Amino acid sequence: MVRRLLVFATLCALTACLWRSYATILSVHLDVLTQTADKLCDVVESGRGPNAQAMAEYVYPAQRGREFLRQFESYHERSSYRQFGDFLDRYEALIQRVDGVRAAAGDWNATLPELRAQRDALRRLATAIRSDAATGK
Repeated sequence: MVRRLLVFATLCALTACLWRSYATILSVHLDVLTQTADKLCDVVESGRGPNAQAMAEYVYPAQRGREFLRQFESYHERSSYRQFGDFLDRYEALIQRVDGVRAAAGDWNATLPELRAQRDALRRLATAIRSDAATGK
C-alpha cells in the first residue's frame, strides 16, 4: 500500500510541471535570465568581473531555456516561441562576450557600455515576449 502511494505521489509530482501553462513557464525562464543578466552586469560594474568558475552560473539558465524550447517544440509557430529563441541567442552572445573579455583579461570599463546596452535590449525583448505569450501568440 505504501509503495502504491509513493508511486502515485511521484506520478503526480512529475505531471505537475506539465499542468503549468506554456506562458507561465516561459515567464519564469525570462525572469531568471533577465535577473542573471542583471547580476552579470553588476559583477562587471564592480570592476572585478566573473572568474572562470562563476561563468557556469550564467551559462546554466540558457541551457535550461534551450531545454524548455525542446519540451515545447509543438509551439514553434508562436511568435513568443521564436522570440524566446532569439532572446536566448542574444543572452548567450552576452555571456560569450563577457567570457571573452574575462579570458583575455580585458578592460571591463571599456566593455561595460556594450554590456548594459545588451542587457537593456534583453529586458525589452522579455517584455515583448511576455506580452505575446499572454495573448497566445
